[in-house]
Amino acid sequence: MEQYIVTGMSCAACQARVEKAAKTVPGVKEANVSLLTNTLMVEGDAKSSEVIKAVKDAGYGASIKGAKPDAENAAIDSIAAQEDALKDRETPVLKARLIRSLVLLLALMYLSMGHNMLGFPLPVILSNSVSDAMTQMLLCIMVMYI
Repeated sequence: MEQYIVTGMSCAACQARVEKAAKTVPGVKEANVSLLTNTLMVEGDAKSSEVIKAVKDAGYGASIKGAKPDAENAAIDSIAAQEDALKDRETPVLKARLIRSLVLLLALMYLSMGHNMLGFPLPVILSNSVSDAMTQMLLCIMVMYI
């Protein structure tokens, strides 16, 4: 059983077309295509060059899995670029924003409700209502900005 990397597939119709093209090669007993991993698994005694040619004639790129990239198999580099593009870069940024927001929210809740509801001591610097309101406004603006 040989595995091939197939490039250019984007839907189930592409998957079926590649599978059909691989099955037309003499010597191929079974061909299975995975759209999620972009791989083609061929069972039989067909030459790999014929399978690759059949897939390329169908309009898709193909190379033997694990082969070194050369002029004919340059599609492997594009697969690595596609996998890099699929990496999750947004979740760490959103997680950091959430943590910053929670820290500021806790400070805001402590200053606005802590001394009233739970009896926590209010800092001496915020003893008058004007400085307390200004601090709460600044914290609220920071939370809304984040």
